Amino acid sequence: MMLLAASLQLGAQGKDIEYLKTLIEGRRVSFDYLLTPEVKQISKLEGKVLIDGECYHIWGNQLEIICDGVTKWSVDQAAKEVYIEKSDGTREFLVNPSSWEKKVKDLKVSGNTATGSWTDDMEGHYFTFKFSSISSAPLSGTTKGFDVDVQSLGSDWVVTDLR
Repeated sequence: MMLLAASLQLGAQGKDIEYLKTLIEGRRVSFDYLLTPEVKQISKLEGKVLIDGECYHIWGNQLEIICDGVTKWSVDQAAKEVYIEKSDGTREFLVNPSSWEKKVKDLKVSGNTATGSWTDDMEGHYFTFKFSSISSAPLSGTTKGFDVDVQSLGSDWVVTDLR
C-alpha cells in the first residue's frame, strides 16, 4: 500500500507533484513500480498497479491484491491462498497529503515516469521508488474486473474469508 500512498499523496513538491496529480487524480491510472529497500534483508518489490476510483489491482512478486471498493482479495499464487476482507477501497491508503509530505523526498516526474525515495516511519525502512509507464484515462465507472471468483479456483486453493 505504501507505493500507492507514495505515488498519490506526495505532498507539496513543486511542479513535479502538480504534474503527477494531473495525471492521476480522479482518473483511471496504471503504472509499473519498482521499490528498492535500503536494507538487503527486505526483498525488492516490483509489479503493476491499476487504480480506478475506489477499485484497485496490484500485481507483484507472485501476489495480487484486488479490491472492488468494498471487498479486498489478497491472492498468493505460489501458496494457492486467498484472503478475503472488508475494505474501504482506496481510502485505506489515500490519506491526508500533509501526512506524506515528510516521507517522500527527491520526487522527479518526467513524462510518464516518477522517481524518488520514501520512508516508512512505522517500520523505519527507507525505499527508493520508480513508477514507470504511467497511463491515465477517464474513470471506467464500473467495478468489473476488480474481484475474484473464488468458486472458479481449484480444490487445492485455500480460501479464508475474514469478512
